[in-house]
Amino acid sequence: MPHISLLEKLNRDGIAKLADSTAYRIAPDQDDYIAEWTPGTEIVIKENPDDQDWNYKLFSAGGGIPVKAALHTGA
Repeated sequence: MPHISLLEKLNRDGIAKLADSTAYRIAPDQDDYIAEWTPGTEIVIKENPDDQDWNYKLFSAGGGIPVKAALHTGA
């Protein structure tokens, strides 16, 4: 089931840190789709079980193209 969290930070390495204390690495070829994401943007997180490498899809709650992402557990 999808859930929504607020974007806290999006760094240039493509790591989106969310207010719910999770972080996701955005697939490198998806940069154009997240160009307008800014802190405070509502992000919808959905599981993507059909892709083993990018097992989540994230998109702006206000509309937008879903981007491929993976849970980021690094520092």
